[in-house]
Amino acid sequence: MMKKVFLPFLIYLAFISESSLVQAFLPQDNSMDWQLVPRFSMVLILFVAIYVNTTYGLLYGLAFGLLTDLLYTDIIGVYLFSMAATAYITSIFSRYLFGNLIVTLLLSVVGVSILEFFVYGLNSLIGISTQMLDVFLYKRLLPTLILNGFFAILIYYPFVKQLNQIKDTLKEN
Repeated sequence: MMKKVFLPFLIYLAFISESSLVQAFLPQDNSMDWQLVPRFSMVLILFVAIYVNTTYGLLYGLAFGLLTDLLYTDIIGVYLFSMAATAYITSIFSRYLFGNLIVTLLLSVVGVSILEFFVYGLNSLIGISTQMLDVFLYKRLLPTLILNGFFAILIYYPFVKQLNQIKDTLKEN
């Protein structure tokens, strides 16, 4: 029972820490020109999609995408679609690449990029975002990738160890 609750609980903690981090370190009146967007839950979901299986990554992407939409946006579906599609696409790429630290970090950064482009594109399409592409790339995407890349490096070894144990447990059942 504990193993079934452990993974969603860890992703939920990452999800909660995203908003806490933004509130604590990036107040609305900051003088920084960059927009650092923590996507810690997405990084964990990408790891799940890479190391456990596509279905788990897709389901967690749907669940946490819906949670993001419900809590932080006015339109349901942008994050729901984007996080699930990103997890699926990343898991497909991971099938053809050897799962080591460098490949996982690269796939995590690519996955966060895909998510950010999906969200930016969908929000631009429906008129929520008016940010120009060059501004998005320099002031939001680049800092976001750096932040989430560091997070992926920090959690890689302990989290992959847990994911391998979960995967072994799934194989036994």
